[in-house]
Amino acid sequence: MSDASQFQDRYHIRFQGRRTTVTLDKILSELIAMSYGLTPDRTDYHSTVQQWLQATLTDKLGENVPGGSSISQYARKYAIEEIARRDLMEQLWDWRLQDISP
Repeated sequence: MSDASQFQDRYHIRFQGRRTTVTLDKILSELIAMSYGLTPDRTDYHSTVQQWLQATLTDKLGENVPGGSSISQYARKYAIEEIARRDLMEQLWDWRLQDISP
């Protein structure tokens, strides 16, 4: 089966007065919903993830919202960070920051 909707969810969000479509892997959408205590079969599943994406992308990117497909790449990045084990994320950031330290 090659139906992309089987593996991805589309969300419409707004930035700077424009409507933008964000594509997120279905497994990431489901895990974000689960982090809010929602199972993917609930009717408010999609809207909850959409609101999370809107708030997260606006908060993290502010006015520097990229155009084109890169917005979905940022969405994927932030979704993975949201669902990753916190201790694993801390280890990753410690490792990344060690190269920056004088």
